Amino acid sequence: MEETASSKAESGLMAFRSHVLRPIDLSRPSNRMIVALTLVAAISAGVVTWTGGDPVVLLAPLYTFAIWALVREVDPDHDWSALLAAFAGGTWVVAGLDSSGLLLVAGLAVATRLVLNSTGRRPLPTDLVGLALIAAGLSFTTTGWVAGFAIAVAVYADDRMAEEQRSRSVVAAAVAALAASGVATLTSAFPERVPNVVPELVVPIGLLALISLVREPESPVSLVDSRYGDRMDHERLHAARSLLAAAIFGAAVLAGREAEAIGPIAIALVLALASNELERIQRFRT
Repeated sequence: MEETASSKAESGLMAFRSHVLRPIDLSRPSNRMIVALTLVAAISAGVVTWTGGDPVVLLAPLYTFAIWALVREVDPDHDWSALLAAFAGGTWVVAGLDSSGLLLVAGLAVATRLVLNSTGRRPLPTDLVGLALIAAGLSFTTTGWVAGFAIAVAVYADDRMAEEQRSRSVVAAAVAALAASGVATLTSAFPERVPNVVPELVVPIGLLALISLVREPESPVSLVDSRYGDRMDHERLHAARSLLAAAIFGAAVLAGREAEAIGPIAIALVLALASNELERIQRFRT
């Protein structure tokens, strides 16, 4: 007699477990809005391509969702900043601007989630293996390597900030860093010469990164996505923003003349910082 689907799920044969990934709760209005924005970005990109535009604009829906996911990690208390960043990111791609930063956005969304620990649970061994593979898989471009290395740093930072120290996390972080660097070397992702830095782009991003490092966020009131309902940790939020800031500055320096690709991520960080300042003012008045 064949085993039913429900019995397989109950026995764990079909169950997928992760302490890093989580589904989108469509009961939240903001989550429904990002689904709508992603759909609008996809339709807009399709129209542009159909009318003879560059097919690269088809990345717009992915960019829209990835930017939203990134800002939700570094500004968990507010929905508007992530939605506005998602709109800006999708518009950036549909307008034909440099969209090569998609790998960086996606990787930093993963890295900041690890540092913030917004799921409320430590990564499982299978998560750690997957994270090392993701870090390697992103690293065939210069900015992709920054994202992959950021994931390695995030795995280690999560382990150091947690009360429970696990040797497997340290090993996973080392493997992720080595794998990312190995892929970048084999694919010639590293620039052969010192990048021709564009001061007009790098200096503002550097100042933005410095502000992120020295300006601590307000203590978050959002709850982690776990059955315990604990509040997100203030120190972890600051660390997540700091990692994001350092990563985009490093990416801007390594990208050289292609630093334009960092634009949407810099905009996203500006929105997160602005959201924090508005929250600070509101709390001061109350």
